[in-house]
Amino acid sequence: MAEFEVSAATVAELRRETGAGMMDCKKALQEAKGDKEAALAWLRKRGIAAAEKRAERSANEGVVAFARSEDGQTGALVEINSETDFVAKSDAFRSFADTLAKTVLNWKAAEGKSVDDLKTLSFTGSATVGDVLSELIGKIGEKLEIRRFARVQVPGGFVGHYIHADNKLGVMVLLDGISATNPEAAQLGRDLAMQVAAASPAVVRREEVPKEKVESERAIEIERARTEGKPEAAVPKIAEGRINKWFADVALLEQPFIKDPKIIVKQIVEDASKRAGVSAIVKSFIRFRVGA
Repeated sequence: MAEFEVSAATVAELRRETGAGMMDCKKALQEAKGDKEAALAWLRKRGIAAAEKRAERSANEGVVAFARSEDGQTGALVEINSETDFVAKSDAFRSFADTLAKTVLNWKAAEGKSVDDLKTLSFTGSATVGDVLSELIGKIGEKLEIRRFARVQVPGGFVGHYIHADNKLGVMVLLDGISATNPEAAQLGRDLAMQVAAASPAVVRREEVPKEKVESERAIEIERARTEGKPEAAVPKIAEGRINKWFADVALLEQPFIKDPKIIVKQIVEDASKRAGVSAIVKSFIRFRVGA
């Protein structure tokens, strides 16, 4: 049986729309008897098959992308993985990540949802996030995956953010008591997000550390002081001093500020609050690092 003849112009048009190879587009149009929508579906299915073949590969590279609402009260962070850093730096991959972050930003029901749920959302036209991801896999020829995402909202507050220059590390910081209309909000949000990116605290304030964890650390420091031969009467004070230093590592507000280690982060927040004429409060933060 003779193959269905398709015009070079139609093939070129499908190629522009999908980014697929010329021969793949021609084959899709032949299979679809010239129906471009059916050919597009054929290419998507082929992309899905390609994704399945690559499922066992390791995708440890990638990017983190961020999106924020105009009022600054809602933010979204996504991590997309690829096999190679070369692909992670490509325009097509970065564009997908940026658009996906905006998709999550607009997804009001995102809380508690999974990556599989995200893949069912509409992305462009009639295509879902999963469809477009599969098309991108077919076009690029690597295993690509959506690893995780987060959407946060601070009514009346501000979502500060920082994305590192290599796009492999991203942070959102939730601030209450200060809004995007306040001139201090953007700088404070960025400073705090950079702090979280660089120093990787575990909690915002020491009170958030589980009591059993604190007691465990205290017991370790007491035993260490005794092992070092410190006077028994001085052991509790020595242990407490070391616990405070430990808090300066794990609690954001007690960390030395990365831009000026002579002051702690809590002071940065207080100073910004005074300048802004408000009482800014750090509610929480989210930190994504590719592969971590």
